[in-house]
Amino acid sequence: MSGWRTVEAVLRDHRVRDVLVPGWIDRDDGLPEFRPQPMVVWLRLDEGLLRFESQGQYDRLGASRVPGVDWADVELLAEAEHEVIVASFGEQLFGDGRDALRCTRLRAYRTSAGADCTCLALDFEGGRTLFLDPTWTFGIKVGNEADEQRWLKLHGDAAGGRVGVGVGVDASVLYDG
Repeated sequence: MSGWRTVEAVLRDHRVRDVLVPGWIDRDDGLPEFRPQPMVVWLRLDEGLLRFESQGQYDRLGASRVPGVDWADVELLAEAEHEVIVASFGEQLFGDGRDALRCTRLRAYRTSAGADCTCLALDFEGGRTLFLDPTWTFGIKVGNEADEQRWLKLHGDAAGGRVGVGVGVDASVLYDG
């Protein structure tokens, strides 16, 4: 199942437990380091996963519901010379130790250049925002409300909280529950 209506329906019916980011373990030096490679990002739900991926010329965000974590179709990860793993970013983004969060609002941003979703903002109970930006140089920038505001300032006019009335950004509220 894929598409934005699927994302909307899944987030209405399921809670988010974690944000998973793939990368590899760089063991070239004396200290092994995790090197995130967020060409895809998964939201771990109470049942299943939502997969987001940077598509096209890294200018739009694709989404689908998947049964498990898989990066076989991501060349950078599939052909990596290092050990590929998935890291949990949930605590850093949500930071409240909850088992699962309910999404209360979902916003899709589009630039005037295309009709596909460019970025996605998810608001969760407790006032947390997750912002997914596939236009980042290194894949999907996984951020928060401050990252969303920086993106809006760069790509459009968010003055007075009127998102989508600016030069280059159209905002659609896909879910407000």
